[in-house]
Amino acid sequence: MNNQLTRRRFLSYASASALGAAFLPAAACKAMSPVDKRFTMGLSQYSLRELFKSGSLDPLDYPQFSVDNFGIKAIDYWEGGLPEEKLNDMAYLGKLRSRAEAAGCDPFLLMTGGVNGAAKNLDGNKKAVQAIKRTQALGARYLRIFMWTPDKGEEASVAQGAVVAMKPLADVAAAHGVTLVVEPGASKRSQRGAFLAKVCGSLNHPNFRLMPDFGKLRGDIYAGTKAMLPYSSVISCKMHSFDAAGNQPDFDYPRLIKSIVASDYKGILAIEWEGKELEPIPGVLASKKLIERSLAAAGA
Repeated sequence: MNNQLTRRRFLSYASASALGAAFLPAAACKAMSPVDKRFTMGLSQYSLRELFKSGSLDPLDYPQFSVDNFGIKAIDYWEGGLPEEKLNDMAYLGKLRSRAEAAGCDPFLLMTGGVNGAAKNLDGNKKAVQAIKRTQALGARYLRIFMWTPDKGEEASVAQGAVVAMKPLADVAAAHGVTLVVEPGASKRSQRGAFLAKVCGSLNHPNFRLMPDFGKLRGDIYAGTKAMLPYSSVISCKMHSFDAAGNQPDFDYPRLIKSIVASDYKGILAIEWEGKELEPIPGVLASKKLIERSLAAAGA
């Protein structure tokens, strides 16, 4: 992987960054990007996937890149954004952790894939156990998972099956100082906030929590987000595109942020830019601006 940005790409990204920063409030330029005492702005590595895919940005340089371009020090890692051959290389993961520390960053989370919410024992989720170990090696405290559950059958029975399946995995996570956070996805049922809240509330395990993602919730995303909030430790602020006014047309961001402010949630609001109309840097900057504007409108 090429560790250096080409001159053309660098100038392009730098120009975009400067342009975006010109339209951001002064608070956006603060090093730690605290939105207020309750909230901290975070960044998902997935937002910069095009840069990692092209080789323009090395994962080792990602922490400093986030600080320099966005003023964000709360960062997550995504397994798809790391070299596949190094995913189980603890020395490499330790190096990622050291580079984050050198940049003054908080690598708060690792994104992994799905787990089996119908597994009868821990053997059904061996891959997730390895991901827990990666999370610990990175110095992260959260592991993002998708929880597959059957779409057929009585919901109460399926939810109880998920409780049984997740309990041993949450115990392993606890032993490694990691908390599992479930993001909507993997099956129709687990894309519903109310169902995930039911599982989390029934399990009642300190190392098994939720992670709302506005773009992955199905049905009424406002009700789904509200149902998840009492059990949430991280929030993924998904963005797909922007209209001429800088709003996200897929859903009402001020309404979503208002519900978060009205709840007891306190923690990271992680930008996850998933759009294609803007390059990664301006996409993240526009996302950050909308979140901050929505928070201000909600009185935060």
